[in-house]
Amino acid sequence: MKKTKFIAGLCLIGQSILFFILFLVYWNKSRSLSRSLAVFSAVGGLAGAYLVFDELRNKKISREMEEDFEDYDFIDDLEDLFDGDIDCTFGEE
Repeated sequence: MKKTKFIAGLCLIGQSILFFILFLVYWNKSRSLSRSLAVFSAVGGLAGAYLVFDELRNKKISREMEEDFEDYDFIDDLEDLFDGDIDCTFGEE
């Protein structure tokens, strides 16, 4: 799901815009679905905005984590962990 959330969010926002345009077209008609279109427009817009915002936030967090670990020296940690000699006698004493 690398880009799926972002693309789905953009599609929901686009659908929301089209539903809002249809809401405006059917606003004055009697017995129309204008209220339903307005509700779907609002819900789709909020869901799409949440998905896009969440994906952009996750990308920012992952970019910051990569920058933190870019200069980290893992070899020093391994040398500190195995500071002494390693005994490989396997039971011989």
